[in-house]
Amino acid sequence: MVANGYTQDFAEKTFTQLEGFGSYGFPESHAASFALIAYASSWVKCHHPDVFCTALINSQPMGFYSVAQIVTDARQHGVEVRPVCVNASRWDCTMEPIIGTNRFAVRLGMRVVKGLSQKDAAKIILARADQPFVSANDVWRRSGVPTDALVSLAEADAFLASLKLERRQALWDIKALRDEPLALWTAATEREAKTLSEMQEPDVALKSMMEGREVVEDYLHTGLTLRAHPVSFLRSDLTAKRIVTCAEAMNERDGRWLWIAGLVLVRQRPGSAKGVMFLTLEDETGTINT
Repeated sequence: MVANGYTQDFAEKTFTQLEGFGSYGFPESHAASFALIAYASSWVKCHHPDVFCTALINSQPMGFYSVAQIVTDARQHGVEVRPVCVNASRWDCTMEPIIGTNRFAVRLGMRVVKGLSQKDAAKIILARADQPFVSANDVWRRSGVPTDALVSLAEADAFLASLKLERRQALWDIKALRDEPLALWTAATEREAKTLSEMQEPDVALKSMMEGREVVEDYLHTGLTLRAHPVSFLRSDLTAKRIVTCAEAMNERDGRWLWIAGLVLVRQRPGSAKGVMFLTLEDETGTINT
């Protein structure tokens, strides 16, 4: 500034003002903006938890809360969450009226299905239109998606809600499909192709998976479950070892040493913590920070 003709005194006063604003100007405006966002988000979460849950999942990835945490919290606050369904889900999560009430349920979208592309999901949704699918074979023929897409949906249990096809049975049915039609069917009429399968096999009724295995498969293929919490299957063993629930630990007095167990949701190791790692654990009763 001096080199450009300003006086030393004026330059120092200007610099002091800029320095002073720089120490609080941005943090203050940032805080004001964040406060408004936090208030608006809290209001929506309080009065419309179904809307909040739907919007938050559709905004993923956000980097902190997982879809499983969002869904668990919504259900704990009275929101009905419905599973991915080949006949009801769109790509994003949607809201469905609950018959007889003025409330809405959250329908999980195909976006939570691991391995399913948005392009294939769009083909399925367009082919479905207003005519629900009646089988895995029907989905394949009308949508034209590769069998890998159907496998991803089956692994996510998306055929159960409307077609009553359990995960294992749906996978079995899809095994009979081929991405390249056999020569026999190239000569068949469209009507015949819709009603016949490429491979004529006797009906097979597969044994249902154990509930614990279903939960594992849910986490593997969608990252969440609407069934029982994984830790609940171990509760009797944990209790025998005097390992308490997260809810019990939260109600204990300060200073008491406890053993707890749960899924690790968040790991934090601040530089100022001298190597200590902080964990957020979750079990069937809630979460706790350790």
